[in-house]
Amino acid sequence: MVTTYTKYEQINALTEFAFIAGTDYTLTFTVYDDDGVTTQDIGGATIAWTLSPYGSSYNSLEIAGSITDTSEFEVVIPASSTETFSGKYIQQITIDSFYGQRFRPAQGVVLIVPRTPLN
Repeated sequence: MVTTYTKYEQINALTEFAFIAGTDYTLTFTVYDDDGVTTQDIGGATIAWTLSPYGSSYNSLEIAGSITDTSEFEVVIPASSTETFSGKYIQQITIDSFYGQRFRPAQGVVLIVPRTPLN
């Protein structure tokens, strides 16, 4: 009998983080091969970063990533895009390679704390 299971620590490989809604935030990512050690060349790829409310199947936010090095990219989240957000979200990365292959290598939890109003 063959038992199959999913290792959720591999799926949720991105570190959980939090920020206050309406704050500029920059994320930097390094992409590795399956061995987790060797960096992967992402030259010519297209990167998308998505943010969805936890447990939902729709995106609240999608931002194109900018390749900054052979195996690195960054995503800049403008303050205006999260002003009304609050709660627990899932971030996912999608990489479309130069050869047309699509990868979703990782996801992680993001906590967005509502901003307090100014008097």
